[in-house]
Amino acid sequence: MKYKDGTYAGFGSLKGMQITGRAQIVPPFSDVYLKVLEYKKIPAEALKKLNHAMYLIQVTPERIDFLNSDFKKNGFDSRQFVEF
Repeated sequence: MKYKDGTYAGFGSLKGMQITGRAQIVPPFSDVYLKVLEYKKIPAEALKKLNHAMYLIQVTPERIDFLNSDFKKNGFDSRQFVEF
């Protein structure tokens, strides 16, 4: 896979991941919201001074697809997935 300049290197070097699931907006300044701010070391008081709320989107994965052309070299399908 040669992407140094952003060019596509062909099907033989594909690699990527896609995560699909359910997304929801976490209410600003809820317990979950405040825990994330604490983890990220973002002061809640600074956000309260903003003109608009900073929204947090929580994604619960339902399926992850992973594509790696190198898997074929070992006899596996190049697309692997897991569903929750």
